[in-house]
Amino acid sequence: MNYQIKQLSIYAEQILPHLVAGTIHSVYRRTVNLTDGKQILSLQTDGSPLSPVSLICGLSADSMNTLNIKAGDKVLFDRETITLQGRSRLYRFTYTDAVRLDLKITRPLTAQTRSALASNIRTALSVTETNGFSLLFRENPSTDDLSLILSAARNFILHCNEFLLTKDFQKAAAELSRLLGLGIGLTPSGDDFLCGVLAGLVFTGSSEHPFTHFLKKEITGRLSDTIDISAAFLSCALEDQYSLPVNNLCRLPAPGAILTDFEAIGHSSGIDTLCGILWCLEHIAD
Repeated sequence: MNYQIKQLSIYAEQILPHLVAGTIHSVYRRTVNLTDGKQILSLQTDGSPLSPVSLICGLSADSMNTLNIKAGDKVLFDRETITLQGRSRLYRFTYTDAVRLDLKITRPLTAQTRSALASNIRTALSVTETNGFSLLFRENPSTDDLSLILSAARNFILHCNEFLLTKDFQKAAAELSRLLGLGIGLTPSGDDFLCGVLAGLVFTGSSEHPFTHFLKKEITGRLSDTIDISAAFLSCALEDQYSLPVNNLCRLPAPGAILTDFEAIGHSSGIDTLCGILWCLEHIAD
């Protein structure tokens, strides 16, 4: 069976030529994760939000679900073709004619745009029905409504804020990095939040800030403390590579558009990432 990959990032395209063989890491209704033991790339259904590791194909979720594959099946990488060796047949995905998008964020936003974006994000978070870290960013959140995970996250963030006020950036970074691996699922909420923070540091023009230096060092040294897929997204963020919805924030979308884009990312991953971006916009100055 032959299929077309319609869209991928330049980041993913640069990884593919170095891959020869691997396995299917995991299979979900809308995503098939591939790995060579080091890198992870994700075959995703048509209409999925594009991330740096995404390979968006033309399959619907129902069609993806009919592929006779499982975790551990072999994967071969050839020139612009990825072959999944399923239990009863081969599935070839070709990316010759795929649209390539550059998802690297390099330019900070203006002070006026940052302020407007923070306001729009806060408005979006105020009406989302997705919980996760959004509970921490509502007005006057009740601690009685917080799970043990969210209570711990709240404490780490508050301690980080305190160290930022005293300009102890190393301790602030160490405290915030305690969020790494915190939560459940393919990408724990703490990791998604940290990805958002890293994006926010670019938006605020803080790439050379001491806090950024210490936070990236902490995360880099602890990537093995979290789940493979989550570590892959954090690795992308450390290189300023982010999903298309994060990139689109540079255009200052309205709160409704922000909510639509980020609620489409995982169970709560998009909203948790958005919380990290908001925290950074409100706490880190260029």
